[in-house]
Formats: sequence, structure tokens, C-alpha cells
Amino acid sequence: MTTALKEIHIANSKNRDANVRFVSLIKENDPKLAYKGKTIKNSRLLISSDETSEESLIKKYQSKLAENILKDDVDVDIEYAGKFIGDIDRILFNSKNEILYSPPKIKEVLFNKEGKEIKKQDPKEIVPNVRDDTPPLKWTGKFFKREDVLKKFVINKSIQLRHTDGLTFEFLYDMAKTLDNKKSLMFLGGGKSGKEPLIFQTNGSPYRGFLDGRVNKNQYVRFFGFTLNERGVTRLSGDPPSHPRQYT
Repeated sequence: MTTALKEIHIANSKNRDANVRFVSLIKENDPKLAYKGKTIKNSRLLISSDETSEESLIKKYQSKLAENILKDDVDVDIEYAGKFIGDIDRILFNSKNEILYSPPKIKEVLFNKEGKEIKKQDPKEIVPNVRDDTPPLKWTGKFFKREDVLKKFVINKSIQLRHTDGLTFEFLYDMAKTLDNKKSLMFLGGGKSGKEPLIFQTNGSPYRGFLDGRVNKNQYVRFFGFTLNERGVTRLSGDPPSHPRQYT
């Protein structure tokens, strides 16, 4: 399963660049649950009311809460518990458990490496640098063996690169062949220096990237790569052309 194609600006080892298509890969839907041929439906049930919430019960009974639960089942609201929940609206509360009638003002909180808060500031808009109108992603020449990347990083997302015509096919094929011959992945970065993290959308998460390529008997190419952020790695990949193409 795939999503709509977008464009990415990328350069090769000869410092030539091109706009190619990329698409996010999405895992197949989970299998549908059924019992004796009938589809199982999920339903939402009300567990407790505001009066029987953990905070309310602790505030009311304090140290005698366990005793009252065993004696009178004060944690169960007979009138509401177990009722089916239909359409709902989301309500935001503040730290005092009061309803917010306007959107909260968002602040960015910065922490040092020890986890201590050092600064609060208004959020800054992060501009994407992976687009057709941004500087090309640089061919850094920093290679890592495939097995080393798989041992050291966690793959958490996939992106597929695709050619749009014969020229971009040649462009991607040559890159993939270089990487396949080396049996390695290449570190990929954004910005003019090629050292910046990859940002795919406005205010999106920053990623670090690895690029991988595969060829198959000089007929068609599979083009792969990996990207990672602070928590893991994202895998990029690319399809072969729709028809085999011979190379000599």
C-alpha cells in the first residue's frame, strides 16, 4: 500500500542533481477479526464517571479508600458504568481540572543533557528542507556496511524513491549500483552542507538518513535508504522500472 507521490531533490556523486518522486510505504491493514463467520466490532464503554474517578475517590476517602471500595463498591457508578459510548467531543482541561474554552498557548520547553529545564520560548516554525525547491540532498560519501546499520539502529519508517523518466532512471540506477557494489548504505543529510537533519514537512520531526541501493542483473534497480531521528531509523526504498532495461 502506498500514498500519493511527492518530489525530492537529491544529488549524486558527480554533484549532479535531479528531482525524483518519493512515496511513503504503509504496512497492510491488520486482518479483520471474526467469530463463527461474523465480524467482530469494537465498542467503547464508559468505565467510570467523574465522581468515581481515581482523583475524586482519593480526595474524598483519602486513607480509607480501600476500605470503602471493599465495603460499598464506591469505585463503581451503577448508573453509568458499562454504558455504550457513541459520538463524542474532545474537551481540554487545565492542571486544575477546569475546562478550557479557548486553545491553550503552546510553549517550547528546552532541556539540557541532564534533563533539566533550561528555557521556555514561543514555538518556532520549522521549514522543510526535503522538497523540489530546496537545495539537493548531498551525496556525502560516508558509507556504512548494511549489517552495521541494522545492528546499531532501529528502522521505523519507509520511503520509496521512483524515477519519472529515462533520465531519472539512469540517475537513480547509477547511485543504486554504486551502493550495491559497496554493499553499504550512505549517510544522507540536508541543507547546503549536507549535515542538517531531514525535515519532510512544516514543523515535522527531524530525521537523519541512510541511502541504500540494489540492482538486479543489470536489468532494473531497487533503490533503498534509511533515515533516523533521535529515536530510530527510517527506511527509504525505490521501485524498479515497470519494464526491464538492458545495460552493457
